Amino acid sequence: MDEDGAVHDSGRTGQAVIDELREELRLAHEQQSFKTTVEDVSSDEEESSFGEDGDDDMWDWDAAELEEVEYDEDEDVYSTDMGAWDRLHGRFMQEVAELENQLSDEDKAILRAFAFHVKNNLSEEAFAELPQVFPAAGLPSLHKIKARLTFLSGVNAQYYDCCINSCMAYTGPFADLNECAYCRTSRLDSYGKARRQFMYVPMESRLAALYLHRGTAEKMLYRADYLSDSTTTSDIFDGSHYKDLCSRFVTVEGRQLDHQFFADRRDIALGLSSDGFAPWRRRKKTAWPIILYNYNLPPEIRFHKNNIIPLCVVPGPKKPKDFDSFLWPAVEELLRLAVGVPAFDSTSLSPFSLHAYLVLVSGDMPAVSMIMQMKGHNGLFPCRMCTIRGLPIPDSRNHAHYVPLHRQRHPAVQENPGDFIAQYSGAALPLRTHEQYLTQAREVMRAPTNAEAERRAKACGIKGLPLLSHLPSLSFPHSFPFDFMHLIWENLVPNLVALWTGQFKGLGEGHGQYEFTKTVWDAIGEATARSGDTLPSIFGPRLGDISQDRSACTADAWSLWTLYIAPVLLRSRFLHARYYSHFVSLVELLNLCLQFEVSTNEIQAIRSGFIDWVQKYEKYYYQYSPDRMATCPVTIHALLHIADGIEVCGPVWTTWAFPMERFCGTLQPAIKSRRHPWSSINNRILALSRLNQVKLKYGLHEELSLRPPADENVRHGELHDADYPTCVLMPPHRRIDPDKGLLDKLVGCLVTRFDARPGEIRNMVCRDVDIWGKVRILPDGDTAHAAALAKLTQDRRDQTYVRVYVDKHTRRRKKAPEYELSTFYGRLEHIISLRFESAEALRILGVDKHTTVFLAAIKSCAITSSHPRLDIHYYSQYGPLSLVDITCSIAAVLSLELSLC
Repeated sequence: MDEDGAVHDSGRTGQAVIDELREELRLAHEQQSFKTTVEDVSSDEEESSFGEDGDDDMWDWDAAELEEVEYDEDEDVYSTDMGAWDRLHGRFMQEVAELENQLSDEDKAILRAFAFHVKNNLSEEAFAELPQVFPAAGLPSLHKIKARLTFLSGVNAQYYDCCINSCMAYTGPFADLNECAYCRTSRLDSYGKARRQFMYVPMESRLAALYLHRGTAEKMLYRADYLSDSTTTSDIFDGSHYKDLCSRFVTVEGRQLDHQFFADRRDIALGLSSDGFAPWRRRKKTAWPIILYNYNLPPEIRFHKNNIIPLCVVPGPKKPKDFDSFLWPAVEELLRLAVGVPAFDSTSLSPFSLHAYLVLVSGDMPAVSMIMQMKGHNGLFPCRMCTIRGLPIPDSRNHAHYVPLHRQRHPAVQENPGDFIAQYSGAALPLRTHEQYLTQAREVMRAPTNAEAERRAKACGIKGLPLLSHLPSLSFPHSFPFDFMHLIWENLVPNLVALWTGQFKGLGEGHGQYEFTKTVWDAIGEATARSGDTLPSIFGPRLGDISQDRSACTADAWSLWTLYIAPVLLRSRFLHARYYSHFVSLVELLNLCLQFEVSTNEIQAIRSGFIDWVQKYEKYYYQYSPDRMATCPVTIHALLHIADGIEVCGPVWTTWAFPMERFCGTLQPAIKSRRHPWSSINNRILALSRLNQVKLKYGLHEELSLRPPADENVRHGELHDADYPTCVLMPPHRRIDPDKGLLDKLVGCLVTRFDARPGEIRNMVCRDVDIWGKVRILPDGDTAHAAALAKLTQDRRDQTYVRVYVDKHTRRRKKAPEYELSTFYGRLEHIISLRFESAEALRILGVDKHTTVFLAAIKSCAITSSHPRLDIHYYSQYGPLSLVDITCSIAAVLSLELSLC
């Protein structure tokens, strides 16, 4: 391999063919009129719209200025028919696929090395030492590896100048400016170079590559093969927005094309997400990643980190003032993808026109407000879904606006009853429409002065026309559902805790009585920390004492506490039961929202349930007092729109921000320099993009995951058996002589399974029984521990409690098992494996081949009481020991429940 990453010897011939095809493609492209140009804005009127103070409310992303497509009569650029250039491109892609899919062992070796470098966040210095540690590996330098990876992936970055303070990017109408339109800082330094750039990784080649590998291309057909059920919402394809798109023709900048949305099985549905994150704990600097979700992939792999498509990270140190300028390259590509770009399908071995449509946008409220060009969640009209009017706290220096449904006692309403609505109905909110939203946005843009534009923006909550409004696949505001993670776990629940502990914005409890005494709250916090000892890791992180420190509580931690711990610990803690009942109603609604599938009746239950919950919330905490309006931020009001969001966009898990949080978690360890953090982040984004691309193109997911092959587990002391393909037994491993009690249980269990006498079975299993320490559900399930062999140290969790699926026909020997989820909890005492393979044993058992049996010995929990509304049960002592086949407890391991005495 040379310095540029080119392969010699056997690789030269294939490379030469590719180079020839590329040259032929270039010459054909020069003769093709397919060209997209972006017209820059130069008129004095438009330049003056920046405003002297850099006001970002005044910039008009006019359709004519956004993109002008040149075409001639012979070759219509809007046509999806495959022209000569497209067919040649298809031939080129086919040749590349055939040549490049045959990776050499050398290529695979260096790709594994680079995957190791990225996965473990090795510095370049540490990676350079690997050839000294493993001299036989013959690893080239990191520079050579990166060069080869760039060629194999075909992913190259584009760099755009941006403001040193991250106000804006010099793209589109800003491309020719010499200084920032907002802070007036210079674009270039004294050497004539850009003071800062942001990196954008194009999506077209990455999306096209999804169809170059047969295995990935087949997974991409999940959307096309999805069967929608009119009574159940299971994915975004059950949402009304997607269904509406499927019945419409694509329109780009006012011109209707000759194809409908998602008419081709290979059309791609995309979701965009953005969020601000701090590279370090002290949130003085922030960055804003922009990523894509590929909804064509099945849900079980859709949000895996290697399937997320990162586009760019808007650099800090500050929040951008013109987010649209950073979105400009993505919108250009999405418009081309709406028209169609050439691609090659490895399943049919033919070229085709690839279309991809952005259908959903998600993020927290500040991020979505930037993208939608809204005033924000503290404005006069803070809700993006409806036009409910906010009101300030009377005689307060706090200028934020709040949105309670009940506002009859507010002075402004009493003084001007004709100008205000005194009572909003949660079931009949004034919803925004797509046409209304864009009309109001254009009216703001057409304002003759900055002052008039600000007045119009304040009157509707919209600052201008969003750049994304030029994409025909988005509906404003319906394509922008509220993010469930931020709404509930980052805002609602922490605010409730602040109310209960008397720490909410200096407000007392008014005439209510919902605050905990310090002694009670300290006891709740201590019990929360202690619950981690018996909390299986599948549920989430171990929680600390929330009465002492809540700063470390993440969204994941609050979710765990709300759904599983708080319903137990808050029981009988409130002075009045109505507050606990109100909280339990919230938990019931959250459980409905978190389902993977939500029925039509359940959506209606969510809608009516949140209306009732918000009304009671206002009664208990807001108490209809204008001085307490701070208890009614837009995050409380947004609960009323959750049901509509599920109907339009699908279940809440399809758009929540947990994948974005995990993605940000992969960026932070890559920052090696506090002086140049943005370069480190860019390098990480580019490395991930290229590595993920080669995984997709060449089907190297397993190999580049660096996980040991399945048969390696056997050598590590684990027990696999073909009769139990869904689980594996794990060490520690012991061989014991069962005591009389366990032996009787074994005999009683086996006589219901085999046609044999109890005495004969007793003689076979009276000694040398194998017991194991753990059972793991395959392929990526949970792990349960056996109490008999578990060594519980101070910091180790007790994962021995399970919930069991019970065979309805346990006592009917010849009846095929039929499992049902029963309220049967217990402690897993033993995991037992029995193997019968001798001729005598097979004769006694009445089978004709060797037989393996995996059993779980479970000591049941004697349930003393149950929660009247939630699936929570209480116990104080254990019942008798029961033996069940391990398959009975498979679902139990996956459905582990928290049991607190």
